[in-house]
Amino acid sequence: MLSAVFVPSERSASSEPTAAEGTVRSTMSDDGANSAGSSSNKCQVYVYLRESFVDVPVTEDDTCEDICSDLCQQLGIGPLVQLLVGLRIHEERWFLPPSARPQAGKKYEFRVRFKIPKLSHLKALDRKLFNYYYYQLRHDLLQSKIPEIEYDEYKNKILGYVVNDMYRKMVEDGVSVADLKRTYEDYIPRKINKEHSLLFFNWARTKVFNSLNKISNREHDVDYVKTVYIDDIDNLAPGYLYEEYNGHIPYPEEDGHLKPGKCRVKIKFVPYAQPSSKPAKSGGGNGSKKGAPKDESEEQPGLKVFYSREWRHVANIDEIFTILVDNLTVNISIQDQSNLYSIDFGSQTELDSLVTCLAGYYRLMCKWTVYLCKPYLYSPSLNRLTDIKCHGPIGGKFSYRKIQEKNSTVGANIVRQCETTYDTYYVDMLECDNQMRTYKLRFGQNRWHVIRDGNREDTFDELPEALLNLNPAIQKLYRLSPTEHDKSPNLQLCMPQNTMASKRMLRDAQEMRQVRPQIVNAAQELIINRNALKSEGDGFFNRTRADLLMPNNTKMEVTLRLLKDDKKKDHLGDFLQLTDFWNSIDSLDIVKLYGVTLYKPVAMVMELSRDDPLDEFLRRHPKVTFGSLLAVAHSLARALYYLQEKQLVHGRIRCSSMLVTHYDRRENRLIAKLGDPGLCQLQQYTDQDLFWIPVEYHELGPREVQLLRGDLRADVWACSTTLWEIFSRGRPLRVPNAKQYLASGHRLKAPKETEEVSEIYYCMYNGWMADPDKRLSPQMIISKLVQAGQKGNYHQIGATTNGTTHSGNGSFSAQSILSIETDSTVLQSHTDISSSSYTSNGSDCDARSNGSSECSSQPLISNNGSSHYSVGSSSGWNRPGQVDHFAHDCLDYIELSHGRTVTFQGKIGQGHYGNVYQGEISNALGDPIKVALKTINIGNAVDLNRAMKDFKREVEIMKKLNHRNIVRLLEFVDEPDRMVVVMEYIEHGSLERYLQYKRYDLTNLNKLNFAKDIASGMHHLFEKKIIHRDLAARNILVQD
Repeated sequence: MLSAVFVPSERSASSEPTAAEGTVRSTMSDDGANSAGSSSNKCQVYVYLRESFVDVPVTEDDTCEDICSDLCQQLGIGPLVQLLVGLRIHEERWFLPPSARPQAGKKYEFRVRFKIPKLSHLKALDRKLFNYYYYQLRHDLLQSKIPEIEYDEYKNKILGYVVNDMYRKMVEDGVSVADLKRTYEDYIPRKINKEHSLLFFNWARTKVFNSLNKISNREHDVDYVKTVYIDDIDNLAPGYLYEEYNGHIPYPEEDGHLKPGKCRVKIKFVPYAQPSSKPAKSGGGNGSKKGAPKDESEEQPGLKVFYSREWRHVANIDEIFTILVDNLTVNISIQDQSNLYSIDFGSQTELDSLVTCLAGYYRLMCKWTVYLCKPYLYSPSLNRLTDIKCHGPIGGKFSYRKIQEKNSTVGANIVRQCETTYDTYYVDMLECDNQMRTYKLRFGQNRWHVIRDGNREDTFDELPEALLNLNPAIQKLYRLSPTEHDKSPNLQLCMPQNTMASKRMLRDAQEMRQVRPQIVNAAQELIINRNALKSEGDGFFNRTRADLLMPNNTKMEVTLRLLKDDKKKDHLGDFLQLTDFWNSIDSLDIVKLYGVTLYKPVAMVMELSRDDPLDEFLRRHPKVTFGSLLAVAHSLARALYYLQEKQLVHGRIRCSSMLVTHYDRRENRLIAKLGDPGLCQLQQYTDQDLFWIPVEYHELGPREVQLLRGDLRADVWACSTTLWEIFSRGRPLRVPNAKQYLASGHRLKAPKETEEVSEIYYCMYNGWMADPDKRLSPQMIISKLVQAGQKGNYHQIGATTNGTTHSGNGSFSAQSILSIETDSTVLQSHTDISSSSYTSNGSDCDARSNGSSECSSQPLISNNGSSHYSVGSSSGWNRPGQVDHFAHDCLDYIELSHGRTVTFQGKIGQGHYGNVYQGEISNALGDPIKVALKTINIGNAVDLNRAMKDFKREVEIMKKLNHRNIVRLLEFVDEPDRMVVVMEYIEHGSLERYLQYKRYDLTNLNKLNFAKDIASGMHHLFEKKIIHRDLAARNILVQD
């Protein structure tokens, strides 16, 4: 294979859309002359690139995000990095929220606000923003606005930056050394000019001039000079872009004592860990002070408060569920904390700045589609994208892969923002013969323009109408909506570079028992209570209690779920698949699997629970307090959040699936946890289940029901109904003709006890939305329930610390239905677009009927015995019939020489004889290296022998090659039971696919560069007298 090296050409500002396209409303003006109107309807924005204020017209409808978008377009900054910038109030530290309306006559500063892991990498993301950030950094250094850099402490460093800046001016603008010396004061920080003597000033000037003379004849690239400048200042002042606030919080608990009242604190969010190697600094960050406490705020990432002379950790960014605002108080809902974390502020602008700082980093580090503080503050652009079910600038490679993984049906498509041009969108669609095609759309004058070949345009009023006309031969379109689980690198610009910590090897058998379920020897380790044996009513399991004998002459009471004797022959495999799934779950809100017995009896050894499920328990205990019900609801929401973060579909969330593990009437304490879904794939749907099944699935047949089983949002619907059951105290649902009732738009009414607590029914009703994309997320459900608990002053919701899933060999299959989720919008061609139905793609996850319901039990949908935990996929992309010689449902790794290992991580391609996987080479010392792994498939003996010979011949050829345009061979594993070629990983995949999703972005010069790289690689083969024999775009890889 050949690798073509491609560097996109820099995009100029003049190539951006003009005002005629309905995007840029005005041109920046330094002198205030602008045809858009007088100064009365303008604000002034400082642009560092121009080193001056510019007039920007504003209307009543313009938001801060609109102004930033306009400025980005005029400066040539692309949509990919637009979220990194913001408007800061001039001569203040606070930023405007994206949804705020800038005021005419006010002054603002257009700044890079959010920090990426390595700031000099801005050049690769967006060359224009990289350049703009340089000028912002330069301005703040000259104005002495970087508190971490004090001249007395870093005078040699600062003079070095002066030399760097002067040299940059010489290279970038062709200014002579003599001219630079005449304007020397323009490059000296203002504080030095004002505070130091003439003698000192002359000494500094002499030192700078000598250094400049030494480097003036060197030929450094201007980007290199700027990169050195940015990186060095970042190392010296890593907190330059961080924001610090003042507020009041309730006194923290000290040694078990809680002081009444509130204390003054400083608040800061630190996105990245930065070990402190600088002299001690004050908590306020105002420079070095003798005797000041060490500033350790940057040694651990997260939200922090400075109290009692130390920085205290509050939460990591991914632990924040939502932010609620009440007047001048911010209430932060944090994972595993029972109460909201409250901070009082003295001004609205300071409060809004902190909230949008956290919300912005959350989007750029965790979930791009989630804005933490809606509806109080919001992102207008995100709302618009959500309304039209459009992805952000995820890139074609990610889009193609998502379609491949989530929906391989002809007509499956994704609408996404262009990464480089505003108001431009791409539609990636799977067409006949598994061919992907990318279409280009532009939005202007409130209409959608489909860009055809030859620059011909078709115009439509609505996006669905435009999509249906892209390829009229396709009768149905399945639009994949953006989800909070999309992890495109283009979206998570602020994600730390190394997020996975190395795993510690367990050394002790007892330690292993604490983290992983065990194989239990029933004869020696269990004492079973035969008197407590009862049937679960599903036809497959019995339940009883038992004592699990532990070391040191101790025992623990557990619950056994025993597979019935008459079911073992036909359903032992289903039982093992269930235990394999539940084995991967480790949450304190979900019933724990301690182990499994494999012979006399075949049983799951579970955490102890009462004999009755939650719905029956609530009916028998009517005096359970409302606070206890709220605690159970909160536990259910946390369990759902845990599963969805792992992208696991439960498929059987019901009140009857929750098990009571503890009840203390005197303390009004009730604990109930979510149980496993059982062997629900072997049962049939009945109309009893309709209230737990989203309405879009009520009309589906046997084949389509598989879509339900992989739909994460179907669990949200079921959770909402389960909340209704909980607050109705287990009351059975009795609604005649439930199917028609739900289809007509009716929903269950709020339980009487929740009528005065609006947040609870809000969780229910918004989980039953007809549009799957508008259903409430588990994250928001948790926040609303916490808010309800705080508001009503009910019995405190019990805090919990969720366990973690300890991964390793033997965990659930990466291709099981429990790891797949997506939502698709189905558009029927040549039909009324407004009546589009919603379906979802995934794999099997059925649901048992609720035993407490008294509705009819006539079957609605039969699954024809299909497996709930089926491995593999029926997708034409994955071709499940082809299995590697050593592939399993768990991760493989191979030991190499010198203590290194190579781990298989996921299939990325397929060749004539085998599959290609992504992997990593790791050792005990260095960071893992990403690699590609080529394998051989099992076939008949003749094909296998031929493949092995071809494999070895290819390896011998690759060993002879060493060229920048030919993929490098790193290792070759040749063992009796496995044969693997380890090659360098090429980031962008095949040229064939790259040309498809980049077809509208590539210039003739780009294509010529590709041709040159290919010719260069082929010439090297020619010199080695090697014939390629299969030169095609699919066998050429794009590296950069």
